[in-house]
Amino acid sequence: MIKIRILLAFLFSFFIVLSLHAQRPFSLPKQFSVSQVIKVGNGEIIQRIFVDGDKIRVEGPTGIQQQINIIRKDKKVIYTLFPEEHIYFEHPVKEETPLYDITPGDPAAKWTLLGTDSLQGVSCDKYLMESKAGKATFWIVKDTGAPLQIMPEKGNILVVWKDYKVGPQPEDLFVIPSGYQQIENYSIDQEEKTQELPQGNSKPIIPSSPHNAQ
Repeated sequence: MIKIRILLAFLFSFFIVLSLHAQRPFSLPKQFSVSQVIKVGNGEIIQRIFVDGDKIRVEGPTGIQQQINIIRKDKKVIYTLFPEEHIYFEHPVKEETPLYDITPGDPAAKWTLLGTDSLQGVSCDKYLMESKAGKATFWIVKDTGAPLQIMPEKGNILVVWKDYKVGPQPEDLFVIPSGYQQIENYSIDQEEKTQELPQGNSKPIIPSSPHNAQ
């Protein structure tokens, strides 16, 4: 589980980097959903991503349990939910926060068009991204302008986008569901912290948030 956590931190820091003045050679619409499959060695991690304007939702495993991150840029806050425990905490969101810009790749990197390629029967533009974090090859679908596959030069990692759909997302994806209890004093800066729930409940193990990745 520690290995998964480290890999997740690496992936968020490598693929989700914000720059205010540079441009990637592709862009994503303001409203879409996608399944992001991160293949690491013989295993894989599946994340569901939902975007609707200034609202982003990312679902997936972190550490030993499922985690949901709801980024509300309009409210300048991130809600981190743990569905198994029905608890959540919130913290401020900033432009440098990972997940603030959900578009993969570093826009400030050097992007080189390598040509066109057919991947899974789909016509793609193939780019090499070279940044301070490393190099990665991107396959961008010609028809949609969305990534289909991302392959870093190192790490035996492959990222695949599946079920990419453009359109409005349900509003209830971006709000705290009823029945969740807020943890007031939880800090994401503490790597291995647990919080005690009201009497009768156990102490959930709360893994570090991917927002810690820098």
